[in-house]
Amino acid sequence: MNADHALGRRLPAAGERGTMARLGSNLAFASISQILRYAAPLFIYPFLTRTLGVQAFGEFSTVMAVGLMCSVFVEFGYGLMSVRELASGDRKATAGVVFELCLGRGIMFLAAAAGLAIICHYVDLLPDRSSYFAALAIALVYGYSASWYYIAMERSKALAALDLCCSLATFGLILSFVRGPGHALLAVWIFAIPLFLIAAYGHVQAVRSYGLHPVPVRSLFASLAQSLRFFFFTGFPSLTNRWSVVALAIWSDPLQVVYFSAGEKLTTAAINSTVPITRVLLPRISRTMAGDPVAAYREIRKFTGIVGGLYLFTAIVTIALSQFIFTLMFGAKLAAGYPVFAVQMAMVPFAACSRVLVQAGFTTFKKEGFCAAVFIASTVAYILLSTLLAPNDGGIGIASARVAVEMIVFSVFIRSFIRMGRDVNGSSNPSPSLTDMGK
Repeated sequence: MNADHALGRRLPAAGERGTMARLGSNLAFASISQILRYAAPLFIYPFLTRTLGVQAFGEFSTVMAVGLMCSVFVEFGYGLMSVRELASGDRKATAGVVFELCLGRGIMFLAAAAGLAIICHYVDLLPDRSSYFAALAIALVYGYSASWYYIAMERSKALAALDLCCSLATFGLILSFVRGPGHALLAVWIFAIPLFLIAAYGHVQAVRSYGLHPVPVRSLFASLAQSLRFFFFTGFPSLTNRWSVVALAIWSDPLQVVYFSAGEKLTTAAINSTVPITRVLLPRISRTMAGDPVAAYREIRKFTGIVGGLYLFTAIVTIALSQFIFTLMFGAKLAAGYPVFAVQMAMVPFAACSRVLVQAGFTTFKKEGFCAAVFIASTVAYILLSTLLAPNDGGIGIASARVAVEMIVFSVFIRSFIRMGRDVNGSSNPSPSLTDMGK
């Protein structure tokens, strides 16, 4: 009996060690994937700033920013929503998820293309039709990213391998074919082509795994409405980031676009390095939530604290060395832009913690409506501030506005998360009733 009891104690421990080992492996490969995805631009952009020159790099940055802004509408929150549905294991929820995702994103791509055409007709945003189609290519390949499939299937190793191939291909093609200022749009297309190939391959794998089951029109519109909630809290932070470059392109001079775009690549890489954490944690916490909400809350709190401390330390060191880092990365001609980069780095700890809280925390507890309201309000405030500051204050003004908005958003999320923890602990430990006390 004692042996059986001892064995019974060892089995859960072994299972827990196996789960933690799998979590560590997934996190490691997801981190490699994310590093590879953002390492290529960090090497490529310094080359492009020196090869294209200030004006052509400004054109390249504007087209990329417009395309990435449109990609947010194409993605439309489907990626995160699909991961949660597939992780649930509910056959009714997963039967038509691939069909809904592909068709829903197709509808949003057509809407984004039409909207961009109307905007370009009235606003001098993109110089010509070639730039318009290049921006749409970026919107398509980023909007149709298949990373959701690898996350749901917990195939982080395969995702890392694909990202490695994509990064190496992009880097090699840029070095081989981009030779001067006239190749700005060529650089955009070189970014798009490898991404298109791995996105297409990922969707083929998804169809093989889950099938492609048509759904009624009613279900399709229901999925669009549901993904809208995810769009508000996953898409709006990206919109604020892309809007910064667009606002400078419309109301400021090209040099400010270049300064901000260069720094934005570094800060975006820093913030998006939280993606491996949320990718790996979301399926795990969603399963934990079904059986033990208190344990799920504690995991979210632990990882948010780790992320906050790490990113705060990194931001302080980077700001102290901002002049050296910016000059080393982008050359002496752009060295005057380092103050913009220093201000941009100040918002990284707040934005990173907010992202982990939202995508791994509030999503698990189905607080999408609250997150949507916060991000809508913050995005509107930021767009108004940046529109006012861009003409006179340039990159410094917009970066300062971003820091202020991110600090406010973070404080709102932290306050709500603490309150949510009290509710979770209270519901799991209800006060005994008089009948229970009598027993």
